[in-house]
Amino acid sequence: MRAIAAAFALFVLIHAVALLCPAASAAAGLPVELVPHPMSRGAEIVLGDLFEGVEGPAGTVVVGAGAAPGQSMVLDAGRVQLAAHQAGLEWDNARGLRRIIVEGGEADPGPVAAAPAARGRARTVAHGRAVAANTVQVLVYARNIPAGDTLSPEDLTWAEVPATVRLADPLSDQDAAAGRLARRPLHAGAPAMVRDLVGAKVIHRDDIVAVVFRDDGMVLSLQGRALGDAAVGEPVQILNLGSKKMVEAVAAGPGRAVVGPEADAIRITPSRSPSALYASVR
Repeated sequence: MRAIAAAFALFVLIHAVALLCPAASAAAGLPVELVPHPMSRGAEIVLGDLFEGVEGPAGTVVVGAGAAPGQSMVLDAGRVQLAAHQAGLEWDNARGLRRIIVEGGEADPGPVAAAPAARGRARTVAHGRAVAANTVQVLVYARNIPAGDTLSPEDLTWAEVPATVRLADPLSDQDAAAGRLARRPLHAGAPAMVRDLVGAKVIHRDDIVAVVFRDDGMVLSLQGRALGDAAVGEPVQILNLGSKKMVEAVAAGPGRAVVGPEADAIRITPSRSPSALYASVR
């Protein structure tokens, strides 16, 4: 009888495992792949715009606002991955993407009207984004930005401009704008230029500043009064409070300046960053 009971218990256990396995497999979600060139075709970006073959309820899950035709929206890859998981999809993000750039397209007019592809313009791929053959992708301002406002990466977006446009110093990275200030009023849709943004001053006129000299193990310091404003790497004149003599130093941080080899290492030359490009946050 014990042998029969043990066999019966083993039989029940095997069937329980068999019933649980499909449920576990279903919980894992459907593996999906990101489409090569994501494009939104409406007022909202949905999972169906981002992943290949995703239809039904999962494909209608909204993950962001759609971009206007010719412009782009940037989505956080981690948030997209979470939204996909909650919708029953599994995207492994094998390439380790941090952001997903979604082109703004015209609303899908249906299979008949959509036949003439792209109005005769051939399209190529540049930096992972679909680009018309006679245009280039540049960063533009996503909103009107008053002078003095601090920018974040979300204040810039990718857009197409005619290839004939020549930009002297365009920004090439959204992260490069983080924490910088608008030197002048910036208009939505205008190309983002390096000269539009300024660094913040870390030393201001009349600040009490510690001036440090370091070389070959020797460290000397003094306190002085700043006679002007300076950003990191900019020269600033300091009045020695003891000797009343002038010291030419280089700003290294809030209330701190350096002279000697350390100053030479961080000094910004006028050709790289004119002092006129900086503005005070005070």
